[in-house]
Amino acid sequence: MKILSTIFSLLFCAAGFAQEVPLNNNFSSSLLGDIYQADSLINYTIKPLIPQYHNFEYTHPAKRPYRSYAARKLFFEPLIVIDTSDFQVTINPLFLLEAGTDSKADEKDVLIQNTRGFQVRGTWKNKLTFTASFYENQAKYPDYLNRFIIVNGVVPGQGRVKNFKDGGYDFAMASARINYIPNNHLMISIGQDKNFIGEGYRSLLLSDNSFNYPFISSQVNFFDRKLNYMSMIAGLQDLVRVDGFAQTENIFQRKTASYHFLEYNPLPSLRIGLFESTVLVDAMARQGNGPRVKANYSFLNPIIGLNSLINGKNDELVHSIQGVNLSFRPLNTMLVYGQLAFNELDLSNAAIQIGAIFSGIEGLLWRGEWNHSGTNVIGSTIESASQSHYNQFLGHAYGERFSEVLMLLNYKYKRFVMELGGNYTIYDKAILRPGGYHQYLLNNEQIIGRAELGIVVNPATNMQFSVGMLERMGKIRESPDDFSSNTSYLYVSFKTALINRYRDF
Repeated sequence: MKILSTIFSLLFCAAGFAQEVPLNNNFSSSLLGDIYQADSLINYTIKPLIPQYHNFEYTHPAKRPYRSYAARKLFFEPLIVIDTSDFQVTINPLFLLEAGTDSKADEKDVLIQNTRGFQVRGTWKNKLTFTASFYENQAKYPDYLNRFIIVNGVVPGQGRVKNFKDGGYDFAMASARINYIPNNHLMISIGQDKNFIGEGYRSLLLSDNSFNYPFISSQVNFFDRKLNYMSMIAGLQDLVRVDGFAQTENIFQRKTASYHFLEYNPLPSLRIGLFESTVLVDAMARQGNGPRVKANYSFLNPIIGLNSLINGKNDELVHSIQGVNLSFRPLNTMLVYGQLAFNELDLSNAAIQIGAIFSGIEGLLWRGEWNHSGTNVIGSTIESASQSHYNQFLGHAYGERFSEVLMLLNYKYKRFVMELGGNYTIYDKAILRPGGYHQYLLNNEQIIGRAELGIVVNPATNMQFSVGMLERMGKIRESPDDFSSNTSYLYVSFKTALINRYRDF
């Protein structure tokens, strides 16, 4: 009986150990507000944040205001917890149940999303952390998202689809990440997931806009965390078939990416980062109708700047971008940040980001941001070497040739959460086309406003009931053949909000 009691306490106790901070703006806004005000050198530029390495504490404390086991599990704790002195694991269900309607659509159908999944997270001696999740989805979307899926073959950020019933889609997404942290100066990560560089809502360098990808990375820090360095290798592909390599179904066009990021923190309030990204078309994708070309994998070297100097503009199958990431805290409650990205060391046609964050009111995080990009900055003149994955850009959602102004407000009071956002954008819509070239739908102009109010049921998984709306209007060309009508989408949802699902584009 004592053994059974011990097992039960291990499996269903409350979690009080540090866990990875997920890439979700709703979940992380209050935490980031505290981090930006901290005096210590917290490495917050590269995300997701891993507390064991990034030098901050973040736990779900054990709260037991209810004697009822069911009430504790529903309102405070992970569903299942295994907790020993060295090894901790949590297991939780994941879901998104949403129903809404677009009042400006021609057909006033009920639009739904039915997502089910699970998440496993854990640590071992604070030297090894891991997380894995799986989502299975069926959904029917507003018209503008539906047209995006038809043109690009993917749900934004969530992968390939197959048709489901009348006008719906069926799709799945799996992710996993293992982090090994032998000491305070080194972290090695491997997984199939997303990464983010920057302090902005968007990132011009690397964001979570596209689908998950396999990667291996290392992060090191020196001189009391004043110097930080990240090197990462990722496997990418575009959903364009390569002819001549299979009897049944041709493979997708594959490529390999190498990322380097060097950041120096001369002061706790100032960060200066240098970025480099290089994409190499896979040898199989090079062949086409010609002979196989031997891949040159020397570009996988871990030294920032070397690829840009070696490759330059000589090889159309290798594409590099360079960038700068800056952040400065003039006040304890204010962070000013920016990014600069340019193509093949060409500063004459760059992409730029300028933004500011205010966190002076408890529970509130306000953000204002401007993003702008010229032509052929983070894309490429040929599709195969573009900085993209699963037909979506790895940086900003619009890719290039755009100007965007956005504002975002997140507020949390006890278990009440609110998010208000709006953006105004002028852009040429980029479409990745078979045959090797981008197609641009010119002169789009749009305004997006959105709001969501929610009640958090369980903070351990950000489980919440929400009601929200999204207004999208303007002159918007969704595909080469048609223009979009305006969107007025009202919805209710019950969800575990642990990933970003971008709809504001």
